Amino acid sequence: MKISIRDIEAAKGVSPMDAVYYLRAKGWEQRSAVHGLSSTWELTADGEAFEVLLPMTLELDDYALRIGEMLSVLSTVEKRSQGQVYNDLQTVASDIVRIRFIDPDLKDGTLPIEEYARIAQKTRDLMLASACAATEPRAFWPQRRPAIATEHVRRIRIGQSERGSYVVTVISRIAPQLCSGEQCSLLPDEPPFERWVTETLARSLNALNCATEQAILTQKMEPFYQAIDEGVSANLCDAVSGLAGEDGPRRDLEFSFAWSPVHPPLGEPARKVTFSSDRIPFVQEAGRQLRDREPLQGFDLSGPVVKLERSETAETGRVTVMGFVGERQTRVLLELKDAQYHVAIRAHEEGLTVRTTGTLVREGRSYVLKNPADLIIERE
Repeated sequence: MKISIRDIEAAKGVSPMDAVYYLRAKGWEQRSAVHGLSSTWELTADGEAFEVLLPMTLELDDYALRIGEMLSVLSTVEKRSQGQVYNDLQTVASDIVRIRFIDPDLKDGTLPIEEYARIAQKTRDLMLASACAATEPRAFWPQRRPAIATEHVRRIRIGQSERGSYVVTVISRIAPQLCSGEQCSLLPDEPPFERWVTETLARSLNALNCATEQAILTQKMEPFYQAIDEGVSANLCDAVSGLAGEDGPRRDLEFSFAWSPVHPPLGEPARKVTFSSDRIPFVQEAGRQLRDREPLQGFDLSGPVVKLERSETAETGRVTVMGFVGERQTRVLLELKDAQYHVAIRAHEEGLTVRTTGTLVREGRSYVLKNPADLIIERE
């Protein structure tokens, strides 16, 4: 890969902060600095001393020239192309998740536009599932997700596609670390939330893969239940099966992780997890059963009334509403007192939509909304 790094726009792709992170991570030591202008870094490799001058502001006239010189030195020291070093400099402060789709139909590195849109959505779902699991392990996360999780997903970036069947590159920026005194020689007790999310994703994918293998051998659901504490959820299962092509020919998936040296990972997190296409049906079914297992607090039910049941002497009536649970439309049963039951009667007779909130549970093959709030007519 050749880069015209003397072009100021290409040079600005490397920020001074990222360059500092990179140099420190590679063992370079700062020897001097001119406030607001530049800093000098040194390294001895293979018995030879090297030096680079790092400009500390993008506004310098010779910024592109100095970045080009630094790239040349780093390329020599690391015995890699300038293009490879340039790419790593841009993402040094980020964790990188690569999702590789192993599919002969994608060997040219392109996707049909509808498939691209679906993969983008399922990639977002994957990252949101791990962000939610990083706050609290659950079998299923309904519509209401923790604010910190949704905010994290909004900050995630998608890099340029890489060839290799087809590769989606997910970039998660890591917050900078500051320390003082003796703390600088110690690893932080708690990683930043961004790192915790990516580690949760790696851990949960590995746990999901192991649970799938055990489920295939035993024909039991218990391995998936046991993996909930590792971050496995119905949301994660749905995202993985969706990425593999749940509605058509399925493909193998490979998830690989590159950890930012800004925050060295604690322990040995997984660096690669592969799902073969024959495991996806088990992942898809596990997602369905995990979703059904978890009572959903504060579930918003909205839809038309399709059935009314009440005896003449009863004080309450049973109402069936056709609503959405996740992405599936299904019948939900709820029990209402007299006044609310009459609201349901009106909605049923006039073909109106109702809305209420309660705790959604699965009872056998049916959904029941427990403790429903006041039933209201949503629109005339």
